[in-house]
Amino acid sequence: MENVVRNLDFAQTQELRKEELRSKVDKLMNVSTVPTVLRKIMELTNDPNASIHELEKVIERDQAIAMKVVAVSNGAYYGFSRKISSISQAIFILGFDMVRGLAITTTVFNSIPVKNKESLLALWAHSFETAQAAMLIAKRTRLVEKESAFLAGLFHDIGRPVLFQACENECHEINPFEENSIEKEEEVFGASHAEAGSWFAGRFNLPEDSIKAIECHHNLKECAGLLKDTPLAAIIHLANLIVTEGPHAITAEHASILASLKIELEDIAAIAEEISGLKEGNRSFYL
Repeated sequence: MENVVRNLDFAQTQELRKEELRSKVDKLMNVSTVPTVLRKIMELTNDPNASIHELEKVIERDQAIAMKVVAVSNGAYYGFSRKISSISQAIFILGFDMVRGLAITTTVFNSIPVKNKESLLALWAHSFETAQAAMLIAKRTRLVEKESAFLAGLFHDIGRPVLFQACENECHEINPFEENSIEKEEEVFGASHAEAGSWFAGRFNLPEDSIKAIECHHNLKECAGLLKDTPLAAIIHLANLIVTEGPHAITAEHASILASLKIELEDIAAIAEEISGLKEGNRSFYL
């Protein structure tokens, strides 16, 4: 009986800590604290009547966002023979959804104290390469739009800087920028970086399949269960593994996912090799 009570108390405590964390995440970058440029970008990219010229004029006011937007439009995966040099051209190529995603992630990453610059560089590099891998998988499978895959890949680890900002005191115990077990994150913070990231993405009205992909990108079983309705979740799971551990991390456990996505191990190896080849050119995208 005592063990039952103790387990109930632990479960209730964890649920309270999770609710407290969600409240903290909801307060991050709320209406009063979102930088003016990002707020205006979000307004314009959600307005069907907004023009590229209007959006360009706002982006010009934030050098970091402007650099990311132009740099991504010049990515090798877009296949343009000439260099894109203007913000308006970049917006035309990327579309409003991609620009909004880049603005949000750039602002979140740039809000972390400079002393964590090395961790941020590593995380941005990982996020960007995962986004590239997700786009390449999407192009092969043709089950989701490549831009949607790129954005979900870019956002998949947004929960790490979110946890850092929401739980500064707890970060003395474990560092959310490091590869911790999901169970350890839940124990210390109340939720994992994946779940916290999905809450944060939801606040910025990302598509439901992107939010779900962020939430379960470490959970193979859940991704497999979502294959019929949300193939994006499996794509982000695979992309994260390819970048983090390499193609050898895709094992027999992933057979059902590969079959459903109609992608072969040879494709995974080719994508991993392509990402490796893009790393040098990726330097311009990093903070």
